[in-house]
Amino acid sequence: MYKIKLEQISPWGVNTVKDSFNKLPKTNHRDGEYRLRRYSKIKLSDTDDFKYMKMESEAFNQSAHYNQFQGGVDRKFEDIEDEVVHSGGMMEMCDTFLQSSGFSDDHEIEIHQMRIVTKNELTPVSPEGVHQDGYRFIAMVGINRYNITGGNLLVCKTYEGKPIVDFPLEDGEMIMLDDKAMWHNATQIKPISDAVQGWMDAFILTAK
Repeated sequence: MYKIKLEQISPWGVNTVKDSFNKLPKTNHRDGEYRLRRYSKIKLSDTDDFKYMKMESEAFNQSAHYNQFQGGVDRKFEDIEDEVVHSGGMMEMCDTFLQSSGFSDDHEIEIHQMRIVTKNELTPVSPEGVHQDGYRFIAMVGINRYNITGGNLLVCKTYEGKPIVDFPLEDGEMIMLDDKAMWHNATQIKPISDAVQGWMDAFILTAK
């Protein structure tokens, strides 16, 4: 089984979800002013109308062992919109993630839809620093980068190791990690032009 793998979502698939990031809400969490987010658990649909469907809403809680920035507390986010869950892009992402990870079609996936906006000269993409997330496999999918530099994905073999991966995820690039074997982080972002706010859009898929 892979420790790290790069896949590609089609331009058509990216375009089916790109505009939905413009409606992501702020939250009252510690990073809620600059990391706009929706969150849902998704599984195989029990109807023929669409392939995947949302499960019942619940709070997201990540152990403080993995997230010392804001772990160990319930964080409530608005659900990912139905049209995004039922989109061609979501189907591509989920199909690729499950098939590449060796999971069955009906395996549960947790999905974060996130926009990180520039709030000053430098904005943290990963405020928790070098970390693992406590899952079996995770995937990060780049959707859009606007008026920013930085935001490079960093992947390391150990907590204190030097990155073996260091690059920005461009539109449709999907990097998958064995979360038990690898550690990850990201560099800060800053706007290219101070006159316009910049942002980075991505989906994060996880499965236990």
